[in-house]
Amino acid sequence: MKEEKLIELIHKKSTNALTSDERQVLNTLLENKENQLLAQQIEATWEKSFNYQNDFTPNVELGLSKLKTRMNAEKTTSSKVVPLRNRRSWLRIAAAAAILIVGGLFTFNQLNSDLDWEKIAATHLTKDLTLADGSKVAINSASELEYPAEFSSEERRVKLKGEAFFDVAKNPDKPFIIEAGDLRIRVLGTSFNVRNFGNEGLAEITVRSGRVEVSHKNGGFTKILEANDQLTFDKRRKKVRTVSKDNNLNALGWWSGKLVFTKEKMSKIKQAIERTYQVKLEFTQSEILEKCSYTISNDVKAEGLDAILDGLEVAFAIEEIRKVSDQKYQLIGGKCNF
Repeated sequence: MKEEKLIELIHKKSTNALTSDERQVLNTLLENKENQLLAQQIEATWEKSFNYQNDFTPNVELGLSKLKTRMNAEKTTSSKVVPLRNRRSWLRIAAAAAILIVGGLFTFNQLNSDLDWEKIAATHLTKDLTLADGSKVAINSASELEYPAEFSSEERRVKLKGEAFFDVAKNPDKPFIIEAGDLRIRVLGTSFNVRNFGNEGLAEITVRSGRVEVSHKNGGFTKILEANDQLTFDKRRKKVRTVSKDNNLNALGWWSGKLVFTKEKMSKIKQAIERTYQVKLEFTQSEILEKCSYTISNDVKAEGLDAILDGLEVAFAIEEIRKVSDQKYQLIGGKCNF
């Protein structure tokens, strides 16, 4: 019974028909490792089914006939013993795949395959975009966004590689869904930042206003984030590392143009500076990063990186700031001023 319920809920999740109560039930079921494995196998089949041609029409009767024939053959064959556990697992996956492909594939295709998809890539500079529903997107450098010229009647779905800030137009009847690697972000109307670069081990979701639902594409967790919440996801271990507060919204510095820290550890400030200005800072005195704290309030757009570096030079008695390349600076010498 639980397996049938699991398959039903996965099908609803794949077609964006899952209610909040059903999502809680699904997450509870997915606490079981065997259910997690089954869910991964089912959704792998679901993902592969997206590659089918739009005009493909399955012969359901023939497929079911072949399935019944194979099942009857396994019952009557005496020369081959099929372990109950393996046979049961095969039947579950086959049944689930049939439900997903026949019951959900065409729903997805109807919503998305006929859409006219476009792509915008930001290489060295950020780019701003207004989507068909009025939602505004700021795309950070080295990032890419795929979006339809017109959204479907059921949902607003986009695909992100890299980092972008979203200010989503409110529409309670049509959820806004972002595919960002293994993560799925679902909102109705809010503003937030998504960072998920392929070469980084962590992904981050930071909320500026409203509420955001973050989940893994294969289930396993669902988190509701509110204003100033920041979720960090470990992509290698496929689990949430932390959910914390970013009260100054420094993760949005590249978009907002502001960085604000009060007696914060220098290693954390260094990371924010690097992300905001798309540079690398190398301190020859590592103790500055580990032991020193710093206070900073900077209008990034007005003052620029030079003002940041000048402040660090004075605060930590840096002997020399050497520009190694356009994207790398070396800060030589220096110490903490306790």
